This record gives sequence, structure tokens and C-alpha cells, in this order.
Amino acid sequence: MTKYIKHFSPLLLLLVVLNGCETDESDFTLEVRVTVDDGQVAAQNALVHIFAPVPNTTVNYYLYTDEDGMVSLTLKNKAIVDIVATKNPFRSCTFAEIDRGVNRVDLDMTIYGDPDSGCRDTL
Repeated sequence: MTKYIKHFSPLLLLLVVLNGCETDESDFTLEVRVTVDDGQVAAQNALVHIFAPVPNTTVNYYLYTDEDGMVSLTLKNKAIVDIVATKNPFRSCTFAEIDRGVNRVDLDMTIYGDPDSGCRDTL
């Protein structure tokens, strides 16, 4: 009996190790919730521009928020993006690192020109 255990234990150990290694196949999802009045009111139909601030990129999306102030974007790769949300007279900016799984960003819009909006003058 010990002869069989001695021969099959390396094979059994190899099977356990190989079955324990699974690759994560989930997508990279970004959910942005846009609000006004310090997060009290969802910004319906706000324009959200999500883009990678580097040359020669394909990450450049314009989306409108739904009735809950939400937009969602799914990518196949990790990305760092800038996010600009506007709805006259409001505007706010931020950035996000999109990792594997669902990444959520809450963005509260302020009046244009507010220095606390997170926006640079060049956007």
C-alpha cells in the first residue's frame, strides 16, 4: 500500500496545484454615479466623457446618465481614465483606475468655475 502512495502522491499533488490555479476572466467595468447638491440629487441626462489622456488611444467615450445618474463602461484591459461630467450649469472632473471587476466612482457636480470641481482649465 505504501508503494502506491509513494508513486501517486506527486501526481496527486500536481493535480491539486493545477486545479487551484484559475485565471480571472472578469472584465474591467467602470460605473460612474453623477449627482448634484452634495450627492442628494441624481443628475439625469448629464453628459459624461470618459477618456484616457494619452496619445493614440481608443478609450474615448461620451455617455449620458440614466434616471439614476449612472453610466457604465466595460473594457477588456486595465486603464486609467479621466472623467468629465457636464450638465449646464454644472461640471465636475475626476479620474479613475479601472481594475478587474466593478469599479465605482461617485462624482458630485458643482457650478462651472468652482475651484473645487476637480477640473483643469484645459478640459
